[in-house]
Amino acid sequence: MVTKVKFIVVVFAALFLAAAKSGETQVAVQKTAADLFKTLKPGQWVELEGTVQKDYTVLTKKVKLLTGDFQDDDWEIKAAVRTIDKAKKQFQVLLLPVVTSQETEYENDAGTFKSFDQLKVGMLVECEGTYLKDGTFAAEEVQEETDYEPNELHELRAVGKVEKIDPEKRTVKMVGVTFKIIESTKVQSALK
Repeated sequence: MVTKVKFIVVVFAALFLAAAKSGETQVAVQKTAADLFKTLKPGQWVELEGTVQKDYTVLTKKVKLLTGDFQDDDWEIKAAVRTIDKAKKQFQVLLLPVVTSQETEYENDAGTFKSFDQLKVGMLVECEGTYLKDGTFAAEEVQEETDYEPNELHELRAVGKVEKIDPEKRTVKMVGVTFKIIESTKVQSALK
């Protein structure tokens, strides 16, 4: 009986270690907004989420410090389309120009969103691609979000590298957008 129990414990321990080594297990460590400015550095990958203000800054609800191997085309931005320039095949979310190409893929859950011409002002989209040094976002994929709450049209979520940090003003700049960190901002550090 004791050997059976030891065997089960050893098997569970081995499975747990294998899952942890494969990166499947993530533990989120909660930090305070003040701690964020002690650990966050330009060039670090993060996920930022919040409410867009009238001055186009974002009042940040959530910051998640990310770990792992990220590529230059792993950037994401989710927001409502503000303007569309059909001649240049680009559109704007917040103040960020999103450029497309012939290779850009368009999709939605229903399979009905297939081209740039179907974009509409006010449409909620999630773009995946690369944030370029000239301040534009090169979209490889544009996903129309069809299942969302009305308040999400005033939200912005971005995944990418931190450009600039200002601890005195409590701001983080990413994808050309200024995110304001407040006391109620939830800060998580994802550990693999």
